[in-house]
Amino acid sequence: MAEDDLKTKGTEVEEETGFWNRLNIRLPEHSTGPFRYLRDFFTCLEFLTRIRVTKRELWFPDDFARSVPYFPIVGGIMGLLMWGAARVGMEMGFSGNVLGIFLVLAELFFIGTLMYDGFMDTADGVFSGRTRERKLEIMQDSHVGTNAVIGAIILILAKVALLGTLPSVFLGPLLVTMYVVTRTLMVIYILRFPNARPGGLGEMFSTGGKPVYLICAVVMCVLTVCYLGSVFCKLALAACVPCLAIALYLKWGLGGLTGDTFGFLTECGDVIILFLAGWLLH
Repeated sequence: MAEDDLKTKGTEVEEETGFWNRLNIRLPEHSTGPFRYLRDFFTCLEFLTRIRVTKRELWFPDDFARSVPYFPIVGGIMGLLMWGAARVGMEMGFSGNVLGIFLVLAELFFIGTLMYDGFMDTADGVFSGRTRERKLEIMQDSHVGTNAVIGAIILILAKVALLGTLPSVFLGPLLVTMYVVTRTLMVIYILRFPNARPGGLGEMFSTGGKPVYLICAVVMCVLTVCYLGSVFCKLALAACVPCLAIALYLKWGLGGLTGDTFGFLTECGDVIILFLAGWLLH
């Protein structure tokens, strides 16, 4: 992908309007020094969530690559927002599947459907039973297939059911753990797995990525989960095994990972953590 294309890729976030688009803080186009880290953080925040607080005319390739170490921090912000949503839901008297539905809706409100989009595109391609090249073509197709619809329904039902059965006393810290761990795993997928096709979203994030980014992300994840408690450390370690196994399976089937598979793996990671939590926290 040409550099000019990369500069404009992702600028559609500026066109969104609504509750999360109020501040429009202007950042320097290409920050250096301490302002660079601020710009990188907001790039990560605005990519992974529906929160839009800056106003930028141009997006540069290294904006996305340098935002990678902030994935666990933004995951923590997601978790705190969802923790607050869980508290609100419980104060309103929600429980069981009603609370699960409320939390799924809150997730869509705070985080959006980016990961769902990747999940559905990957489900369409990977479960098509076609050749590697054809699977990648299907994943790029904007049309939604049967596999995507069925996969999304199963995903949402699983989240609702699992969120509705978890003990309320553990729900807040669990949500923080879930979002921090799955977003840290995204850093591993980006930096340690090859790209299945050139010029995609995966390449945009991995180009210019440095090993120190992975170290920073893992350290922040470990510190956060350890602070929440030993049971959440065990949960995080247990979840990493099946998540990485699925990533290796996708790598084998597609020749690498793509931006769509990042969403698929993240959503699968959420369900895996919720499922394991139901086993470990009861």
